Amino acid sequence: MLKTTLIAIMLCSTFVCLAGEHKQPNILLISADDMGFDDRSSQGHQYIKTPSLDTLAQQSVSFTDFNVSPVCSTTRAALLTGRDFYKTGVSGVHGGRDYMHLSETLISNVLQNNNYRTGTWGKWHLGKTKGYLPEDRGFDEAYYAELYQHKNSTGFLNGKPIKHKKWVSEVITDYAIDFMKKPSDKPFFAYVSFLAPHEPWLAPEKYVKPLVEQGLRPAIANLYGMVEEMDSNIGRLLTFLDKNKLANNTIVIFLSDNGPWWDSSNLGAMTKEEWQQRNPSNLKGNKGQTWQNGIQSPLFMRWPAQWQAKEVTRYSEVKDIFPTLIDVLGITLNENHKDIDGYSLLPLILNDKTYSNPRETYIGSHDVISRKHLFNQWTPINTVARDNMFFEDQKIGLRNEKYKLILNPALDRPGYPTSIDNYELFDMQLDPLETHNIFDDEPEISRKMKKSLESKFLSLRNDENAYRTPVFIIDSNDDVSVVNGFGPSNTEGNTQSKAHVLSGLKAKGDLATFQIKVNNNADFDIYIKQRDTNGVGIVASISVGDKQLTHEFTEESIQKVGSLSLDRKDTSFTFKVLKNNSYKPWTEISTLRRFFFVPKGHKIDLLNLEIPQ
Repeated sequence: MLKTTLIAIMLCSTFVCLAGEHKQPNILLISADDMGFDDRSSQGHQYIKTPSLDTLAQQSVSFTDFNVSPVCSTTRAALLTGRDFYKTGVSGVHGGRDYMHLSETLISNVLQNNNYRTGTWGKWHLGKTKGYLPEDRGFDEAYYAELYQHKNSTGFLNGKPIKHKKWVSEVITDYAIDFMKKPSDKPFFAYVSFLAPHEPWLAPEKYVKPLVEQGLRPAIANLYGMVEEMDSNIGRLLTFLDKNKLANNTIVIFLSDNGPWWDSSNLGAMTKEEWQQRNPSNLKGNKGQTWQNGIQSPLFMRWPAQWQAKEVTRYSEVKDIFPTLIDVLGITLNENHKDIDGYSLLPLILNDKTYSNPRETYIGSHDVISRKHLFNQWTPINTVARDNMFFEDQKIGLRNEKYKLILNPALDRPGYPTSIDNYELFDMQLDPLETHNIFDDEPEISRKMKKSLESKFLSLRNDENAYRTPVFIIDSNDDVSVVNGFGPSNTEGNTQSKAHVLSGLKAKGDLATFQIKVNNNADFDIYIKQRDTNGVGIVASISVGDKQLTHEFTEESIQKVGSLSLDRKDTSFTFKVLKNNSYKPWTEISTLRRFFFVPKGHKIDLLNLEIPQ
């Protein structure tokens, strides 16, 4: 890393001398959501037109073998920290698995502390309550867009609810341009996080109609229209930089968060023919899988003042963005900064022929497997779950410059290679389409990579920071403190975490425990929110240490449980079923949504409370 650092120091000295008024470059980071590697006209797509991205690619250092993780939250955690996403506490999407631990330092924190003004607009997906929101994580300005409200976007601007009568891609682009054009003696870091083309597939008519007229089904026309609308708004961002003479000294970065998905909640699935049409490169797999179509992403990095446009064919991955920016800017991280797992891309950008690629990436999955009773992809990973996580069960992989090893790959389509002992090994330089499993042909490489993969799995499984659950902040200075029911640290009995609810609570002893941080000693009125009336007759308790409240559920959506005095030493509370008084003893609290902690005596309309989803 020393050689890379010296290159960065020389480069920083160069750009300071080139233009005194540009002591630091601006940074525009753009991400797409579920955009496939082939969702561009330059990839030979028959229908999608992406002139803005195609032009950006031609002007950029384009990385042709750049990998992310299989789903959105995990990629975003790695992108913003430079660390393995498991270590940040993020291990999946929703159900509390998408909360980035409060001890993590993001690139926004680092840049904010180094004379940058920072902003982000669009998809966040790294935490939904106080302390975890973008305005709490190093961003001076933030628009948290609701998932997935494409038309008439709603969300939270700097924590305040706001509604728009515009499409979300246009809204976040407007905010970003307004931010970038504000007069300031500081450079900007603008993170524009599009929600397109994540389902539900829905786009403005002006993009959809021409595609329908070409014979596409409305579902596919809306999907492709989302990509084209996003491309148009990316064009607006780039045009703004050009017109305001900012392009030359602005680092522009573009990537997608994972591969394409084939189904939409509003319009149904793609046909096999449509899927093939969308993927002309014939990459295997899709979003959520360790095959290349789940993790391969475009990466364009443009800085006209310093970098010549070219293609880089060397292997790189999402954790590399953070250390690259640190390297380019010559920033020294705090001595207690957590270890960075990525590597700077600067030697590859500067065409350092002597550079040996050290990357060996653990390809994680949001679908963590544990043999714990009732375990699913949203179950909190407590001690019992960890003890029942076995290497041979996992859907994971390992990638280096030349080879890729997959354990338990998804094999749900004709034409995929045959696994050998549940493994696939590919020479990614000779076989980038993953067609020939060489696991038996290269026994020594297979042995070494299996050993390394298992070692990395065990290291992460045993890391105290990995898989950590949310810590919900309770503060009497706020109108209300929210604890999401779907983010417990422990569940027992029939209790099950799901994406947006806690369910299965029906029998004596069923429980969920939640980690909390109480900022100040105070009395709180505690309320529970359920989505339906299933819980009628269930008697449950909320206990904090030796303090306890008991409540029998009614049909009401929001119910007051009682009042408790909390102090700073309280670190958790437990919700537990004591008795089932329902005439139907198999009934359950199937959709427990939230707990509200309201400062005692404070009046607030909880029924109409707007909360990040």
